[in-house]
Amino acid sequence: MFEYSWYHIAPWGAELSVYFFLIGMAGMSYALATAPDLFGGKFESLRAIQTPGLAVGLIVVGVCAPLLIMDLGQPGRFLYPIIYFHWTSPLSWGSVFLVLFTACIAGFYWAKNMGNRNDLLKPLAIVGSLLGLSMPLYTGLDLMVNTTREVWATPWMPVMFTVLSISSGTAMIAIIAKVRGVTNADAMAILHTILLASVATTFALFLGLVVSLLYGSGEMQQGWEILNSQYGTQIWLLTFVIGILLPLGMLALPAVGRQPTMLIGAGVASMVGAFMVREVLLVAGQLPQLYY
Repeated sequence: MFEYSWYHIAPWGAELSVYFFLIGMAGMSYALATAPDLFGGKFESLRAIQTPGLAVGLIVVGVCAPLLIMDLGQPGRFLYPIIYFHWTSPLSWGSVFLVLFTACIAGFYWAKNMGNRNDLLKPLAIVGSLLGLSMPLYTGLDLMVNTTREVWATPWMPVMFTVLSISSGTAMIAIIAKVRGVTNADAMAILHTILLASVATTFALFLGLVVSLLYGSGEMQQGWEILNSQYGTQIWLLTFVIGILLPLGMLALPAVGRQPTMLIGAGVASMVGAFMVREVLLVAGQLPQLYY
């Protein structure tokens, strides 16, 4: 079959891979940083990481905007989907979400520390968290709507990107908690539960991807051949073994997985997998094209 194939170049490269990874991490970092004001209760144990969590979100967004502009080639192309908004365009929605999410971070910090407006904290926490978790969803949709690229055009793509963002954002908050000395039982239990659930879901979604590539169309099977021949180390070692199986093993027993050092180790491993699977799917998904 593949002797008649033509391998395309991959114009979407490293800038978007880094952007997809960072923007999702920022969204989950904001959600966890604002959780004490949104939920209260045991989430009050995360109060000490609130300010650094917001700072991480703001810094990451500051890095993401230039990456997106760099990929688009010129600043005007970033403004175009906002000025000329299209309801059916994931790029338009994503550009608006990025601006509104930045405003929510700044607004929450102002209301909490400068404006003395506690009545705004819960609404800003809800809206900002939804926007933050919608951004990885839109990045997956941005790939899924490319129906001529069958490796991308599957409904699990936006779901996987969102779940990967939950993992990487939780891992970042775990690192901040360790640095800030927030290692109490409630905080570790919350982070452990979220990280374990997201990594386990990633495992199931990864298996679904493998089945789709193995038994899908000719182009899907060509994508499988490309992943195994050109990106075998990245997809099997760095993503599956280090990014999924290793953190699952480290987190499987709560008594062990809730230890701060173990939790951070599992989080960093999941971050490696979360980045690498995006990188591989983004590049490899642009290559297959069959001609008969």
